[in-house]
Amino acid sequence: MKPKLSLSFQQEKNIYFVNDECEETLVIVCIKAGCGQEPSGKNGIAHLVEHICLSYRKYIPSSCNSSLIFNEIRSSGFTNYGQTVLMFSFPSHMDNINMFHQILMIILSNAIITNKTFEISKLELLAECKQKGSQWYWQQELISFITNSQINELPVGKVDEIVQLQMKDAVTFIQNNYTNDNLALIYFTGLQVPEIISNLNQTIPCVDTVTPNSLNHHELGISYGVEQQKFNLSICRLEHPTNLKVVDFYYQQTYQSVNLKEKLTRMLFEIITKISIDEYVSVSPYANRCSDVSVKDKHVSAYFYYAVFTLTFISIDDTISTFAEDVAYYLKRLLITEEKLKASKESISPFLCEPEKPSRVELFQNISSHFFHGEPIHITCEHYNQLKELLDKIEVSDLMSYKNWILNAPCKIVIST
Repeated sequence: MKPKLSLSFQQEKNIYFVNDECEETLVIVCIKAGCGQEPSGKNGIAHLVEHICLSYRKYIPSSCNSSLIFNEIRSSGFTNYGQTVLMFSFPSHMDNINMFHQILMIILSNAIITNKTFEISKLELLAECKQKGSQWYWQQELISFITNSQINELPVGKVDEIVQLQMKDAVTFIQNNYTNDNLALIYFTGLQVPEIISNLNQTIPCVDTVTPNSLNHHELGISYGVEQQKFNLSICRLEHPTNLKVVDFYYQQTYQSVNLKEKLTRMLFEIITKISIDEYVSVSPYANRCSDVSVKDKHVSAYFYYAVFTLTFISIDDTISTFAEDVAYYLKRLLITEEKLKASKESISPFLCEPEKPSRVELFQNISSHFFHGEPIHITCEHYNQLKELLDKIEVSDLMSYKNWILNAPCKIVIST
């Protein structure tokens, strides 16, 4: 069992501090820039810059003692359509905090871009394109299908465009996108926050940590407009790169920022629909062949925002397309009752009363959603107390409004086998 929730949280503009009582510090750099911000003809530059930023071991600043250079710092990262994320972990000590800030300064000043770091990172990208070709092909076909061919680029980049990239493209991309307003730092550490901020300001004076940013979202009063329309459903069959047997249902809407009550409504909707799909599958011919059902939301862009229902199978046959259509029609007709709402509330109420300590992955997902999409943060006991108070205020009409808003959207079914 996870330990009970006991962490402190502090935020200063786009800098977040979580004291989760762990011995190792993790700092995550979030940048609002991915392949969606790339200039035409330069698909792959965001991913290339990510690799360059993580190539600091190949960059030896003359001012650093060679015996201390980056030895204890581990890093990784990823790039998607509107985001780049860089992760750095190291033993909790102010010397390592200072070293991380030196790395960040090297990145933001473009000093990280040298002939060596550029060429090595470019070779890494081209090798990745070759090694994971089938995976990227599957992803490209999927994204093209669910966005009606309006998005055809992939974060990994196109080989012919990567080959043509030059150092000046990387410099320009960092200058245009790795800016104060576009960048957030998330510290998971037990070190003293004032000491970290002082060191950050001494190392990178341009970083603003003065203006507090409230955690409490005001009531936005979002109205989910619903237009009754003929059910729009289409199916695409793809070969899965790792031979999984998965059926994904994508319902696309334009993303709308939510307050805490609306986020809780979405959580309850996901619980209810997952249970409902489980029940439907349990009395179907696929009862013993469906191994998992999940419900989540997915951001490709603000316009291409999706509710995604995923069914994973042990085996399938030629009836899978018909079965997938039946599931879609079942969701469309789904009636959310007082009984279902009560059961979904009861399933999360114990957790809200005695929340468990979330993992750093869960904490990152919540905090980064606040930075990237403006979603409310709920990671401390105070936040969970707010959720408890809001739970009683959510009614069936709230769930049905959200359900109709999502499920009246065109349904794109992707069958990957």
